[in-house]
Amino acid sequence: MRKRYKAFILDLDGCIYVGDRLTPGSDKAVERLRKTGVKIMYLTNNSGHTSEEYCVKLRRLGIECVEDNVLTSGEVAATYIMESSGRSKILPITGRGFKEYCKRIGHVPLPIEKWDEAEYVVVGLDREVDYWKLRAGLRAILNGAKFVATNTDKTYPTPDGLDPGAGAIVAALRESSGIEPIVIGKPSKIIMESALRRLKVSPDEVLVVGDRFETDILAGKNIGADTALVLTGVSRREDLIDLPPNLKPTYVAENLLKLVEIIYA
Repeated sequence: MRKRYKAFILDLDGCIYVGDRLTPGSDKAVERLRKTGVKIMYLTNNSGHTSEEYCVKLRRLGIECVEDNVLTSGEVAATYIMESSGRSKILPITGRGFKEYCKRIGHVPLPIEKWDEAEYVVVGLDREVDYWKLRAGLRAILNGAKFVATNTDKTYPTPDGLDPGAGAIVAALRESSGIEPIVIGKPSKIIMESALRRLKVSPDEVLVVGDRFETDILAGKNIGADTALVLTGVSRREDLIDLPPNLKPTYVAENLLKLVEIIYA
């Protein structure tokens, strides 16, 4: 019998689903985990939606979910800024989810015309990004605003291939400003420690599962947790060749259901 864990931290895109389709057996895998009494946390770098919206999607796909089971990089970013600086004026180059958390927590999201008032520039996946948003972000950063990235994923998986991720937008501002952002999402310890606190577990009691070496696997490694790579998203088995030790997962499985079967064999 393999090691038994008290909690699983599961990625969403590329692990539970791709687009609006479940990955093979992911609903059965989650149900089996629930029956064993394991705590489940869905941890996503995508800041475009709220935890409620992710739960609605999971339920629609046949997976039981409550809001406290989902933690997004957008929620953690808004909380991080509040804990660091209190109520702040933020220029968001993100999707709607982060902006919603800003309003809930008490921050003031600014339009690009007010870039000179920004105390923070927060960058995430923004499908409506354009030159003028980037210009406003650059000018705000050069004016002294702190630069925060919800995540730096270069791409994200869709049913018909890879799309540019938040990392592509972050890179534009990093290169033009010469300033490195504070990264909130995986593989940062910031989001991982937030997940551990919510789950009330220690790193040695959790398994971190995802489809990307440089985010999900490295995130688990950064907190000293066991990790599992599922091959339903971005990374492929051939990517394991010559993989550096800091990215080598504890387990590799074709999908989440196969992983659960390995652990509970």
